[in-house]
Amino acid sequence: MRAAKPPEGGRMFEIIVMVCLAATGEQCTEFKLPDKEYRDAVSCIRDSHGEGAAWQSQNTKYALVGTRCAKGAKAPVAPNS
Repeated sequence: MRAAKPPEGGRMFEIIVMVCLAATGEQCTEFKLPDKEYRDAVSCIRDSHGEGAAWQSQNTKYALVGTRCAKGAKAPVAPNS
């Protein structure tokens, strides 16, 4: 379902995860998931929770608070543990 390239004249939707440090529940921030881009919002939203949970399972330092989809997000790329 992931598109290979952006549609002409537009950006792709990216999955943004909202996370906090698991140990304290503080220092909350947003990250965009690398290599997760979608042509349309519906596909992005449909996959966002599963992709966010998969990322969090590999990055247990963080607690996943939520997900969203956006075009041209200024959030940094999500780290990998």
